Amino acid sequence: MDVPAMTATSEIPALSADHANRPAAPSDSSAAPQNPALPSPGVSASSLESLAPTDSRHTGVPGNRSFVITWLLSMLFGALGFDRLYTGRYLTGALKLLSLGGMGIWWIIDLGIVLACGLRYRREPLRGYAQDKEIAWIATGFTLIVAYSMQVDELVTTFLGSLF
Repeated sequence: MDVPAMTATSEIPALSADHANRPAAPSDSSAAPQNPALPSPGVSASSLESLAPTDSRHTGVPGNRSFVITWLLSMLFGALGFDRLYTGRYLTGALKLLSLGGMGIWWIIDLGIVLACGLRYRREPLRGYAQDKEIAWIATGFTLIVAYSMQVDELVTTFLGSLF
């Protein structure tokens, strides 16, 4: 006996609105396959839509920038202004690049602004902020603790001193 491959739709089939009110055909493992004209038992499509994660009223905005990407750019390349360039702030991104993140001060301030959802794209909040903000805060704090314990600030100062 061939067993069909299991997929997400075969486990919980969604019914269209006109089939949602029809009674489901009885299922018996010894019976012949169900009539394809009858709907399979499952969950209505409207109830599945209610389970979809909602970020905010701005989830459907096409071209909205991702919070996670902006946060990572701010954390890793914030001194070079990549976070501002990604969100469409080209002038301040270039200024941040030329000043090396305001000698680190602008970089730290912008990281806080990104974490507080103050940096926006086209006046819209960044996509994914509501669901990823806790992880970003925890990861940022953990990174700062690890960097401080490894004395990264002294390594960076020594490296920059050797360049100039």
